[in-house]
Amino acid sequence: MSEINIKVEVAGSIFPLKVNAEDEQNIKEAVELINNKIVELETSYSIRDKREVLAMVLLQLVSQLYKQANTAEKELSNLKQLFADVEVMLKEHIQNIKNINEE
Repeated sequence: MSEINIKVEVAGSIFPLKVNAEDEQNIKEAVELINNKIVELETSYSIRDKREVLAMVLLQLVSQLYKQANTAEKELSNLKQLFADVEVMLKEHIQNIKNINEE
C-alpha cells in the first residue's frame, strides 16, 4: 500500500491528508458529498455558522450510515438463516440417498 499526500477542501478549509493511494477516490467522493450537503443545508435553512452546518451534515451522514449498517446486518442474518436451511436440506437429501442405496 503506497501512501500519498493530498489536500482536500471541506467547508472552505483546506486539510492536508496522507492516505493510501487506493483510498484517494473514495476520500474525494466523500469530500464532494460533504461539501454538497453543506451547500444544501446553507441554502435550505439559511445557516451561516460553519460549525452548525458541519454538525448537521455529520448527523445526516452518520444516521444514513447506521441505517445502511442495520439493513446490511439484517440481510446478512437472513442469508445466514437461508444457508443454514439449505445445509439442513442437503443433509436430509444425502441421508435419503444413503437410505435408498441401503435398500
